[in-house]
Amino acid sequence: MNASPARSRSAASGAADVLRRIFADLEYGLNFRMWDGSTLAVGREVVPVTVVFTSLAAFKRVLLNPQADAFAEAYCDGAIDFKGDLFEVMKVGDSLDSIEPGALRKLLLAFRIWKLSE
Repeated sequence: MNASPARSRSAASGAADVLRRIFADLEYGLNFRMWDGSTLAVGREVVPVTVVFTSLAAFKRVLLNPQADAFAEAYCDGAIDFKGDLFEVMKVGDSLDSIEPGALRKLLLAFRIWKLSE
């Protein structure tokens, strides 16, 4: 059964909040496009790269472990897509590995991600 547009927007809005919390201080920021078409730019120096989440499930899969290898694996599996220059994508990937939230913050973010639903 498909989710209603209002519930999908609500989940995408909650996902955008999670992205802001995780990537706000990212040196090379990027754009995100949610499964409902909404977009968000996060980070300090936003480069012309967009990560496209095809579904809430894809979002959860990647953001429960927001490291470069999780993004790469999801891309190879077709769960997400990248739009932009390959070299810029690699620059952002290197920047992702600098994210190291504390254990409590990881737990709280994981709970917020887990609660998102369509």
